[in-house]
Amino acid sequence: MSKSNTKSLASKPDAMSAGTPLAVNGSGDFEQLYRVYWQDLCGHLRRMFGAGPPEPEDAVQAAFIRFAALEEPQRVRNPRAFLLVTARNIILDQKRRSGRHLDYAKAVLAENSGPQLDDLSPERVLIEKERFEVINEVFQTLPHKQQVILTLRRRYNYTYQQISNETGWSYGDVYRQMDKALASLSQALKR
Repeated sequence: MSKSNTKSLASKPDAMSAGTPLAVNGSGDFEQLYRVYWQDLCGHLRRMFGAGPPEPEDAVQAAFIRFAALEEPQRVRNPRAFLLVTARNIILDQKRRSGRHLDYAKAVLAENSGPQLDDLSPERVLIEKERFEVINEVFQTLPHKQQVILTLRRRYNYTYQQISNETGWSYGDVYRQMDKALASLSQALKR
C-alpha cells in the first residue's frame, strides 16, 4: 500500500473503526485516536440519544479528557470501546441527574403551588419571605452565566433555544447551566 493510500485510510474514521483498535503509546497516538474516532463516536451517540442535551460532542470530548487523564492509557486494549462506554455513561449520568432535579422541582411546585388567600397567615408570610431571601442570596452567588440563564428563563419566559440564540451559548450548555443553577437553589432550600 502506498504512503498516500495509508494517509487517506488513516484520515477516514470508518476505515479505522472497522479494523483493529488503535494502540496508544504517546501523544501523537492520542491525536490519531481523536482524529479517527471523533466523528464515529459522535454519530453513534447521536443515534443512541439524539442531538442532546447533553450534546454528543460534549460527551465525547469529556470521554477523551478522561482517557487522556488515565495514568497508563496504553493498557486500554480497545480505546474506541472505552471512549464509547465512557461517553455513553456521561450522557446517562447527566440525564439521570436532570431527571432527579426535574422530579424534585415538580414536587416542590406541587407542594408549594402558592398560598391561597385563606392560607396567608403571618407564619406563612414569614416562611415565604425567608425562602425568598435564601433564594436571593444563593442567586447572587451563582456564576454570571447561570444568573443570566435563570433570569431569561424564569423572568422573561425564554426557551432554552431562545436563550442560546440570544447569548450565543450552545443549547446543551444553556441546559446544563440551568440544571446546575436549579440544583444550587434546591440544595439551599433543603438546608
